[in-house]
Amino acid sequence: MPHGLPFTLPDYLQLVDITSRYIHPNKRGKLQHNLPNILERLNIEHEHWLTLTTQFETCFKQPSGKVIHLEQYAHNQHQQRVQGRQSAMRLLG
Repeated sequence: MPHGLPFTLPDYLQLVDITSRYIHPNKRGKLQHNLPNILERLNIEHEHWLTLTTQFETCFKQPSGKVIHLEQYAHNQHQQRVQGRQSAMRLLG
């Protein structure tokens, strides 16, 4: 068995996405067939998702999320500087 899954991350996400569309119709969490794929819905590039999943701790030291949420967090914590702003802008838009 190779190290990890024997297919690429985009292929795995597609597998999970497709599987969730074919779950029993009354099952909670079933996706509609006409929805875009998961990364399109999240508006995240494949490369950015791979970075987020493999280098998360180096991109975000404390809070994580979109810039607007990091700004709100910094304000609520009475912080002068928004930590993780560059990573958030680059990876989450």
